[in-house]
Amino acid sequence: MTKVRVGIAKCSSVEDSLKKAVELAGDLDFINQNQSVLLKPNANTADEHPGSTSPEFLKRSIRLIKQKTNRIIVGEKSMASLNTISVLKETGMYDAAINEGVEVLSFDDVEWKMINHKKLTAWPQGYSVPKILDEIDHYVHLCIAKTHWTATFTMALKGVIGLTKNEDRMQLPHGRHNNDELFGAMIAESNLARKPDFILMDATKIFVSGGPNSGALKEPGIVISTKDPIANDIVGLALLKSIGTVPKIQDKSVWRQPQIRRAIELNLGVKSPKEMDLRFYGVDLEDKIREHVDDLILK
Repeated sequence: MTKVRVGIAKCSSVEDSLKKAVELAGDLDFINQNQSVLLKPNANTADEHPGSTSPEFLKRSIRLIKQKTNRIIVGEKSMASLNTISVLKETGMYDAAINEGVEVLSFDDVEWKMINHKKLTAWPQGYSVPKILDEIDHYVHLCIAKTHWTATFTMALKGVIGLTKNEDRMQLPHGRHNNDELFGAMIAESNLARKPDFILMDATKIFVSGGPNSGALKEPGIVISTKDPIANDIVGLALLKSIGTVPKIQDKSVWRQPQIRRAIELNLGVKSPKEMDLRFYGVDLEDKIREHVDDLILK
């Protein structure tokens, strides 16, 4: 059985941590010269990192991909009440992308396609995503490891909600009582439109409570990289548990989170620790992270 590699690195700089994590995860050799890449950061709001992707992380990610191809589009859709280009400019991501010579695309002004997958149980009316997902060769997802006030956590799986239309996001059960199962299912099912080909997750600074815009902050200094969204989020949850986080995460096996369970049902990635090949570099929390990843107790 071929295992999914996950690179987990901590170096003296974001640049070096990102390079090492990508190397450990198997590199970007799946991208061929002249192929197009959609690079999606986290710009739901203009809050300072880790509320949003840092311009430095975006810049370094662009430079890594440019070693393979120059056809890069940075695309994102901020929350319904905000103008995406304005958010990207306020966070510094717009200038970071333009200065690297790549295109910036706001999903505020694109053509959409409806997803009515037969496996959608939590989206009875379906949802829409940008048609560009059918047109680009590769989709690379930049996300941040952090807690979320109503979705419990937001990493690779949750980040894909950023590809949906405003009216679709209005269906999400934000703040409703006992919403974990429904919200988790909606998050997982949003990944049926198109899974990322590669994930780069910034865990250098993370919210361990509150989130996604503000909260209690810790700085593990880690970057995580993999091609598998479930594996990515499993390691991210294990990291949160290793440094101390909210009871909904701390007191539960990482494999029992609603987002994870529904994603496994949908065959979106790994189903157990046996399918994961964790590769660490410079991470002092390695033993704790491995312990939480291996915890399959159904509690």
